[in-house]
Amino acid sequence: MNPVAETTGLTVEVAGRLLLDGVDLTIRPGRITALVGPSGSGKTTTGRALLGAFPPGARVTGRIRVPGPGAVGYVPQHPAAVLHPVRRAGALLADIAALRPGTRRERRERVERALRQARLPDPGTVLRRYPHQLSGGQQQRVVLAQALLLGARLIVADEPTTGQDPVTRQGLVETLADVAAQGVAVVLLSHDHDVVRRLADETVLLKAGRVVRAGPTAEVLPAPAPPAPRRSA
Repeated sequence: MNPVAETTGLTVEVAGRLLLDGVDLTIRPGRITALVGPSGSGKTTTGRALLGAFPPGARVTGRIRVPGPGAVGYVPQHPAAVLHPVRRAGALLADIAALRPGTRRERRERVERALRQARLPDPGTVLRRYPHQLSGGQQQRVVLAQALLLGARLIVADEPTTGQDPVTRQGLVETLADVAAQGVAVVLLSHDHDVVRRLADETVLLKAGRVVRAGPTAEVLPAPAPPAPRRSA
């Protein structure tokens, strides 16, 4: 299976400080790859590099290969930041659908298909609302639907479960699993190891900008041992 995206020896330096130091990454279609590690480990820098975004003044060396324009989607931790505040969700999606040729019916069908892929509940109600009227989970799904409408072959999801209640977290896990099952590659940046164990096929552990371990999630992040049974007095 040919990779959707790759980095080889990716190094990012800002003002003499190494943010990434020779990161090699292979992302395959239909697979979920998690990037984990402590704050400052390079997860976000790596994820944003796949989007072609680097810190101001960055010196970048190595190689990055990603799909063409529009083929890499981004679901940020705070999705409201990338939604137009005075456009209803339905209008936002209709604008994107209109970027490709087709009849009004074909554009509507594309929007409906993207909503199904993003598993947006009660789309009729959601599409009539402005971003500030949506929950965090609904905002995430609208952003995801936008990326799918643009033909994304790779989705970068940045801490998508942070601050979410258990029901919303479970729904998002199922949504990302569904997206991957349809052949889209997913890169998950996360501190939530429980979610990573449930969702990711492969995991890359970063520390101080370097890959310290990579492989199947069960090997990189083995499940913690159950607590020892209490001894009766």
